[in-house]
Amino acid sequence: MTYNLAEKTWPMIENYLKIKNSILLSVGSTEQHGPTGIIGIDYLSSWEIAKKVGEETGTLVAPPLCFGMAQHHMAFPGTMSLTPVTFIQVICELIQSLYRHGFRDFTVVNGHGGNIPSLNAAFSQILGNDEECRFRLVNWWHLPEVQSYENKHFGDKNGFHATCGEISVTQYTHPEAYKEIPKLKFEATTSEHPWPLSPIQFRKTFPDGRMGSDPSLATAAHGEEIFKIAVAAIAQKLRNNTKG
Repeated sequence: MTYNLAEKTWPMIENYLKIKNSILLSVGSTEQHGPTGIIGIDYLSSWEIAKKVGEETGTLVAPPLCFGMAQHHMAFPGTMSLTPVTFIQVICELIQSLYRHGFRDFTVVNGHGGNIPSLNAAFSQILGNDEECRFRLVNWWHLPEVQSYENKHFGDKNGFHATCGEISVTQYTHPEAYKEIPKLKFEATTSEHPWPLSPIQFRKTFPDGRMGSDPSLATAAHGEEIFKIAVAAIAQKLRNNTKG
């Protein structure tokens, strides 16, 4: 059974809300991920993970938000970004739409680090209006279970952007996208830099878009394991809160 909201009718949603008021939202970004990582990694990974969690927990999943706050990647072709203020407004209006229908428990599966400050700001803005709802932000790559696996298999070479882990996940979920991407060898990137960086500063500091990663270590097999670990961890969070 699918729990994709986009594949339901409005009476089906109305009936769901008589039993359950929780929903999963996936957010990501459309941005460069180095020379061997596809541009859609952040939203594709969070969307696939959220859909699987929805299936395993019987929770509706909203359509993905494919764009995020990626201004620091704008010196790389293909990147599409929202400003922080626009991203916050989009999140607020989408959640308020769902709130109006009766949703009260929101689990946001996020695939992009640049979204975190804006997501927390959006949650605070909504709660400031005394809305009676609950937010659960899950940055899937920050899950302890995921980090444990990545530390074991990639160590310091996982990096901070265009990581072995995130590229592996989409090699597993979207193998066809990688058929035309060549395998490359990588040198270490600088570890000394200020933050935040402008688009021009970012490209000067990280010319090929990577931040400390060695994507040559990424494989679909690793991606499958990381995907399963993330799904299991998030599903358990939802089950624990349902019991409570």
